[in-house]
Amino acid sequence: MMIDLTTTITKEFLEWMENSPNNKHVNTGHVGTHLDTYKKSSIPLEYFKTKGVVIDVEKIANLREITVKDVIEVEIPPNGFVLFYTGRINEFEYGSEQYFANHPQLSHELLDYLLKKKICFIGIDCAGVRRGEEHQAADELCELNGCYVIENLCNLQKLIDKKFEIYTMWLDNPRATGLPCKVLAEII
Repeated sequence: MMIDLTTTITKEFLEWMENSPNNKHVNTGHVGTHLDTYKKSSIPLEYFKTKGVVIDVEKIANLREITVKDVIEVEIPPNGFVLFYTGRINEFEYGSEQYFANHPQLSHELLDYLLKKKICFIGIDCAGVRRGEEHQAADELCELNGCYVIENLCNLQKLIDKKFEIYTMWLDNPRATGLPCKVLAEII
């Protein structure tokens, strides 16, 4: 069974973004489900298909940072895709002020832990793995370690306690630092 993890963007939302003061997000690719690549590194084609694991942090994501202790017992697949289900995209509509405000985030120690595992992707169902000025720095740290952050995913709750593979497709763009993605999970 295939599950689409890509957040749908309406034409109206895209038009609103293009006409807002924040339209730089549209021009640089940071709308909807996208992969952050601030350093413009070359993403290996082997990343197209990875084994995935969902970590359910919905009960704690709005209370505190997600830490290593929340994932220490999870088997992280080598060269895998680690997805964090925070429930944010189910709680607030994508694009709403509430969706972006004070969204869940991963601790710095957790990011270091995951990068040592040599994974391909970190995915999350909110606006990023860190907030504010730390957002881009966290994405760059991941990218410099061969791992890419994919934001604004949906339907992650459908993968909890399941075995699955992820198919990630991105569109290269020499100028954009956010590459639109189509992300699909196949339950095996």
